[in-house]
Amino acid sequence: IKTKGIYLIPFVGGLAVSDDKITTRWQDVVISLMGPAFGLITSVLGVVLYYATEMEVFAGVAVLSALLNLFNLLPILPLDGGHVLKSISFSMRSWIGLSMCILGVLFGLWLSYTFGLMLLVFFLFIGALEIAFEWRGRHYSHLLPLDKYGQGFSAVMYTLVVIGHVAVMMHFADSENPILSLPMKILSS
Repeated sequence: IKTKGIYLIPFVGGLAVSDDKITTRWQDVVISLMGPAFGLITSVLGVVLYYATEMEVFAGVAVLSALLNLFNLLPILPLDGGHVLKSISFSMRSWIGLSMCILGVLFGLWLSYTFGLMLLVFFLFIGALEIAFEWRGRHYSHLLPLDKYGQGFSAVMYTLVVIGHVAVMMHFADSENPILSLPMKILSS
């Protein structure tokens, strides 16, 4: 996909603007997961450099990158996580897609309860409402749906990227440095 340009907004993130309109849900998934996947590479590189040099600035980069990318992966439109979930669920048969959305919300609630991530509950509620409203207009979409393989692959990739970002943050959650443990404290407040 050709791009007009990439715009970086300090402390917010980036936006790639395409020359062409996307025509498939697969393109939407790939575009939506590229930023968080490269963010995960940045986080892992920060962890590796931290252990190689023992400079906490690298750990800080890793944790901050993980937090920002995890926020971007929340299943709320217009965030990337919302685009991935929408592409997967709107490619399924009506009752299966709706069931998957409900199971995703329930899993998020379980995850929130298990790890004490109370802020996530609020965002899950907003995301569930957004998906419900988008679900009503799904028949008017011009995008070609994902096949079953694409749906499964997209869900696995999304889950792995989320787990990677959470793992980076949890790795430093018990750090004596309050800045490194801050992301988990934010999520659990």
